[in-house]
Amino acid sequence: MSRGQAPYPKVYVGGLGDQGKKEEIEKEFERYGPLHDVWVARNPPGFAFVEFEDLRDAEDAIKALDGKTICGMEVRVEMSRHRGGRGRGGGGGGGYRGDRYGGGRRDDRYDNRSRSPYRWVILPFESSLPTFFRTIF
Repeated sequence: MSRGQAPYPKVYVGGLGDQGKKEEIEKEFERYGPLHDVWVARNPPGFAFVEFEDLRDAEDAIKALDGKTICGMEVRVEMSRHRGGRGRGGGGGGGYRGDRYGGGRRDDRYDNRSRSPYRWVILPFESSLPTFFRTIF
């Protein structure tokens, strides 16, 4: 792939446990379109990344396989978010913290650490703002 070309769509597959086998993952995902690469984590195990050649195929696979049983485990399948600066495992799934970090619950506040959990509230009309705020802006 040349430097200026967009990366292949990467799908995160979580919840594989120690059972993740590259061949079985390839077999499940290639039904939705041509694959560019499949990478299965070994240390620590439990997740994989599948790169598709086409974004639409990746989206179809996510819709069809999220929550399904692959390699004997119910898996979570979602579009990977690029976090840059890392090697082959350089994507990342959601904010899943795993049993070691919070009992397997998902905390979306920590999906992207560069974003604050606080948000601005935009009111529909300027007249709904107190006089103090109207004079500042």
